[in-house]
Amino acid sequence: MLLVLAVKVLVLGGCMLPIAFGVLGTGILFAGYNLAVSRNPEENENLFNSTLMGFALMETFVFLSFVVGFVIYSM
Repeated sequence: MLLVLAVKVLVLGGCMLPIAFGVLGTGILFAGYNLAVSRNPEENENLFNSTLMGFALMETFVFLSFVVGFVIYSM
């Protein structure tokens, strides 16, 4: 039983990696958005829409990681 608990804790630790990289990716994404708008302000709306789509894709993987971690830990 102790081995199963140890594996569950390791899996939860592994599920934290997408969260950490999601935060890092979000920072890089919005930094790129700010840089692109400063170079080409008339494309602000198109750049913002593309940035939000990329953000939604990253956050989908982060929330999926939460779900997988919860399902595995609750078994």
